[in-house]
Amino acid sequence: MANVKGITIGLEFDNKSKLKLRAIAKHAGALADELDAIDAMNDEELPTRLEGSE
Repeated sequence: MANVKGITIGLEFDNKSKLKLRAIAKHAGALADELDAIDAMNDEELPTRLEGSE
């Protein structure tokens, strides 16, 4: 097996960017659940518009 070394990347975020990332993380679980539900649908039952897109 090849000798694989990891890399380190340093990132700095301002306070507004940190808040944006927290908002994304807050909703990531719900988004993943919704995407899983879409994947589980049969093609015949796909909605014509997404829930909450009115």
